[in-house]
Amino acid sequence: MKIFIDPGHGGSNPGAIGVNGVAEAEVNLDVSLRLGELLAGRGYDIEYSRVANNAVSLQGRADMANAWGADYYVSIHCNSNPDPSIGGTETFYYREGTTAQRFAETVNTALVNQINLRNIGTFARNLAVLRLTKMPAILVELAFLSNPSEAYLLSTSEFRQNCAVGIFNGIVQFTS
Repeated sequence: MKIFIDPGHGGSNPGAIGVNGVAEAEVNLDVSLRLGELLAGRGYDIEYSRVANNAVSLQGRADMANAWGADYYVSIHCNSNPDPSIGGTETFYYREGTTAQRFAETVNTALVNQINLRNIGTFARNLAVLRLTKMPAILVELAFLSNPSEAYLLSTSEFRQNCAVGIFNGIVQFTS
């Protein structure tokens, strides 16, 4: 089973910056590498869109996953909102009624169960990495960097590991 892990943003695009100064790209990469380690330890084949703080285009990310022949695509992100009181976890997929929707629901539930944040839900979104990939693809929004308590959590090694474990649990549940 081939899982393509996409740590969102990177390089000149740090993504959201937390109220505590933490860059989304840094969190995304750390959680993604932890997730890949867990999956590889379980016998999954893993490929990443990036393994350092470098920029990769959205088309490039999808092209890499498609060329590699991934079975599933998981993009890792952190959320942000002008209202700092908003928090929680949500996961996106491209089309309703698809394997990707069921994959998103499974992973989102497992992640929320692991990290105990509000379950915002799963939603169809026309995002490039979801639309351009040929395999079931999801984009996971771990938590909100704009929310002070969630930004603090996202800055800790323990929470990042719990995020990786939650996504791992969902992937294993869905693909077993």
